[in-house]
Amino acid sequence: MSFRQPLFRKYLLVLTGMIAATLIIASVVQTALSVRAQRARVDELLMAQSQLAIVQIQSFLSSITDSMLWALDYDQPGRPVDLAGVRDVIHRLLRKVPSLLQLRYVSADGCVRIEVARVSVDSSDGCASIPLLEHERTLLREARHRPVAYGRVLFRDGSEPYVDIAIASRSRLGGALLAQVDLRQIHSTVTAIRAGASGSAYIVDQDWQLIAHPDANLVLRHLDLRASDAVAAVLSGGLATSPTMTYDFNGNTVLSVAAPVRGPRWWLFVQQPAREAFHPILESLGATLFVVLVALVAAVAVSYLLARRMSSPILAVRVGAERIGAGDLQTRIVIETGDEVELLAHEFNRMAIALGESHEHLEAKVSQRTAALELVGAKVRRQAAELAAVNAELSSRLGELALRKDEAERASAAKTRFLAAASHDLMQPMHAVGLLLGVLYERLHNPDESNLVSKIQAAVHGMESLFSGLLDISKLDSHTVTLDMQTIELEDLFAFVELNYQPLAQEKNLSLRFARCRYGVRSDSALLERIVANLVSNAIRYTVAGKVLIGCRRVGNTVRLQVHDTGVGIAAALQGHIFEEFYQIDTQRCEPRQGLGLGLSIVQRSAALLGVAIHLTSTPGRGSMFEITLPLAHRQAAAVSPVPGLNTQRLRGAFIVVVDDDVNALYAMEQLFGLVGCHVIAARSTAEIHDLLSCHIRIPDLIVTDLRLGGADSGLHAIDYIRRDSEQSIAAIIVTGESNPPSQTSLPDHCMLLRKPVRPASLFNACIAMLGISNPETPVPAYLLQ
Repeated sequence: MSFRQPLFRKYLLVLTGMIAATLIIASVVQTALSVRAQRARVDELLMAQSQLAIVQIQSFLSSITDSMLWALDYDQPGRPVDLAGVRDVIHRLLRKVPSLLQLRYVSADGCVRIEVARVSVDSSDGCASIPLLEHERTLLREARHRPVAYGRVLFRDGSEPYVDIAIASRSRLGGALLAQVDLRQIHSTVTAIRAGASGSAYIVDQDWQLIAHPDANLVLRHLDLRASDAVAAVLSGGLATSPTMTYDFNGNTVLSVAAPVRGPRWWLFVQQPAREAFHPILESLGATLFVVLVALVAAVAVSYLLARRMSSPILAVRVGAERIGAGDLQTRIVIETGDEVELLAHEFNRMAIALGESHEHLEAKVSQRTAALELVGAKVRRQAAELAAVNAELSSRLGELALRKDEAERASAAKTRFLAAASHDLMQPMHAVGLLLGVLYERLHNPDESNLVSKIQAAVHGMESLFSGLLDISKLDSHTVTLDMQTIELEDLFAFVELNYQPLAQEKNLSLRFARCRYGVRSDSALLERIVANLVSNAIRYTVAGKVLIGCRRVGNTVRLQVHDTGVGIAAALQGHIFEEFYQIDTQRCEPRQGLGLGLSIVQRSAALLGVAIHLTSTPGRGSMFEITLPLAHRQAAAVSPVPGLNTQRLRGAFIVVVDDDVNALYAMEQLFGLVGCHVIAARSTAEIHDLLSCHIRIPDLIVTDLRLGGADSGLHAIDYIRRDSEQSIAAIIVTGESNPPSQTSLPDHCMLLRKPVRPASLFNACIAMLGISNPETPVPAYLLQ
């Protein structure tokens, strides 16, 4: 029987491990105690070295300050200063104390009366010729409040460190002695410090600048040690009490202790390399490891013998169990040890007998279970076939759904293209009709005929409103509106809405007023403009007399935009229906034709798309107030000039270029501008502009163009050509009937975007605003001029 079996190895490992663990724990404990003792000895050595160095440095500084006090004996309270005696003592001090570089006596009035230095001629009574530096004056002021005042460490010629020391006379009106002290003796003190064989010390000043170190090159580099580990430990309060493991200037691990130098507020650092400090521990550890290794070898030998004796009976049980497990139920295990292993072998023998008896019963049960499994397998195959049929049907339906989704997307795209085409094609003739009626109205002088044209204009305006409402509803229903969130200045928006609806209010003799609102909001400019325009139009339509007021107020991080009117008001029972499509209030006091009732429905849908709330407050007979809550853009808008009243005389003499590919619209704008005294050039494309402008030497004042000019040509091309040809940024108005026109911010500079149909009065107001004729000192509103 082989004893190199898994059980044998297990016993061997357990016994060896127990003995080895005992040895290792004992070694670790002994090593830990040795490390603690050695650390205590090193800490004691470092603390003693630091305290000895502190005593030497303090003794050095004290000897200098005590010497300086001799000179101040000649400046006693109640007696005049004996300058000759002070000068004599100063000369003796310079001879006696080599570290003194310069001594100056400063009187109470701040004048240097005596200056004696090693490298310069003596000076006296030099109040004007011997000025004091600012840090010296500060040091003298500090000397009045403390026995000795120390300045910051400075470097003479960048290489010799020195410090200013000031001592004031005991007399309140007495003078003070200011000395420059050479710190090279401190360098010698630091160099003499030895912490072990290779330990060292260094000193930093109150600004944590290195001022003394055995390596003079480090001092000459004026190192700032705020970021060093040792200084960080001092700032945290660690090194001031006990040595701590830090890093030296070369990145080596050291044991370091810091001690303060009282008076000048310096810090002395003493450090010893960790490898040197713990070298005795490393030697002891090597010896301990050798002893442990020898003990382990002996433990392995003893464990081998014990494991061999313990594992033989168990291995016999294992071999017998393997035979029984292999099916040899006649095997019997014979062991006579008289312990639990023999009992275990007896139990294995009983088990083999029981297994033989149960073997016959198991064969019968296996036959029964095999038949049952065959039935279950048939059932599972049948269910798998049914599941495959369901999967096939599901795949078919998913394909049908994908086809229908594709058809719906194509239908939505077709509807979008239809809206774009319909918007332009429907608005173009209505725009031309409105302008032509304006021309006809100006040319008629018969009151009856003028009245008839006014009624036709009213009918055309109603038709324009109906088409605009239907197109807006169609765009919202087709989900083709894409949000372009940006910062919108409300005062600019008010100016644009006033420009379009002031003529309509004037026709009804209503006061249309916009309160000053210097806030910006985050929203989509086109949708917000449409919301405000519909609310203002609705207010003008349902107001017979009085005024319409538009304003805003800030509430927290929101701005509430409000539209007030003095119209007929809305009863409480009807307020829940006014936002429904095609719903109109039945009243006899307003205009007989109210459109389709889509304005407020468009407002509600646009607000929902923007995620803003609408609130209504109304009293029948007194008027209504619609309020929209918008997010604040956290910046104020610049002041915007009010839109001037319509005065076509302001357009007289203006040179205007009109571009439109629709003959009727082009003719209408040419005649309309001609009636108010403008000089007009009318063109159907950018190519025609070149031929027409070549006959004029005058540069146009304004460009009025349609956005779509047919083919690849556009109004933007026309504006760019005229500006490049004239080399001037001529103001331009772009008129469009597109369902999704470009945003105002995407247009060139000094351009205004108007949506068809445009009334003559609104067109004139826009031209006046762009030309700046009404008030040249007032800039055009930023919402109109991008």
